[in-house]
Amino acid sequence: MDNTIIKKKNIISIFFTEFIRIKDVISWTLISLIGFILGMTQLSIKIGLVPFLIFIATTLCIMAFTFAINNFYDVKSDNINPRRKKINAIASGRILRKKALFLLIVLAIIPLIISIFFKLEIFLFCTYLLFLGWAYSAPPVRTKNIPVLDVIWHFIGFFSYIIWGSLISGSITSLTYLMAISIGIFSSIGQVGNHISDYTSDKETGTVTFAVWAGLDKAKITLNMLTFLHLIILIPLVLFYSIQYYASFFAFVAIAIVGLIILRPKRNAFPSKRCWTYYFAVVIGGGVYLSVLIYHILILLNIRTLEFLNLLLILV
Repeated sequence: MDNTIIKKKNIISIFFTEFIRIKDVISWTLISLIGFILGMTQLSIKIGLVPFLIFIATTLCIMAFTFAINNFYDVKSDNINPRRKKINAIASGRILRKKALFLLIVLAIIPLIISIFFKLEIFLFCTYLLFLGWAYSAPPVRTKNIPVLDVIWHFIGFFSYIIWGSLISGSITSLTYLMAISIGIFSSIGQVGNHISDYTSDKETGTVTFAVWAGLDKAKITLNMLTFLHLIILIPLVLFYSIQYYASFFAFVAIAIVGLIILRPKRNAFPSKRCWTYYFAVVIGGGVYLSVLIYHILILLNIRTLEFLNLLLILV
C-alpha cells in the first residue's frame, strides 16, 4: 500500500518536473500575466475574477503543452545532453511515448474547451498559441531547426503571450504592444543564449539551431546586438511610463543598483561580456517591466502622474 502511494507520488512528480517542466511553465505564465495586468481597465474583483481564472487555467495548459511537446520531439538530442536529459522524462524513459502523446492531446484540448465557452476570439487565439508551440518543436515544420526563424519564432511567441494576456483581460493598448515587443526581444536573447550553451550537443546530434548554423562567434555577436536593441526599446518605456511616478521610478533604480551589486562576485570578474548581457537583459529589463506595472496600477488607482515629460519639454 505504501509502495503504491510512493509510486503515484513519483509519477506525479515526474509529470510536473520532467514532462511539462512546471518551473518554466510558471515562469512563462507570469510573463503572460504582465499582459493581463496591462489589459486591466479597472481594479474590480467582481469584473476581473472570471477573466483571471480563464487566463490562469488556459495559459498554464498552453505553456505545459509547449514544453511537453518540445520534450517529446527532442528525445534524440536530449539523450546525449546531461543538462537536458534530467528534465525530459521521455528521453530518460520515465514516461513512454504513447502515454506522452495522450497527455499532450489532453493538454491541448483543455484550454480549447475552456476558451470556446468564454469568447470566440479567445478560442481562436488559443488555437494560434497551441499552433506556435506545436510548430516550434514538431516536424515537418519544426521551426527550432530552421536557423534565424528559430529565434524569430521565439520573438513571435513571447510577443503573442503578452497580447494573449491583455486580450483576455479586455484591453490592448499601445503600452501593451510596446511591452510585447520588448519582451519578445528579451526572449530572443534567452533563446540565442540557450543555443550557445547547447552548441556542442546540438552539433553532435545534427540539430541545426541558429548558433550551429552561424557559428559560436557570430552567435555571440548576435546576442550582444539583441541586448543593445533590447535597451533601445526600453528607453520609451522608461520615458513615458517608469519615470511618471516616484514609486515606479524608485523601483527601477533600486533593481538596477541591487542587480549591479549582486553581479560583482569577484575582483576583475565583472564585467565579463556574459555578465553584461545578463545584467542589461534581465536586471535592467526586469526593473523596467516592474516599474511599468507599478505605473499601470497607479493609473488604475486614479493617482495623478508627475507629468515629468511635459515639464521636460517646457524646459527644453
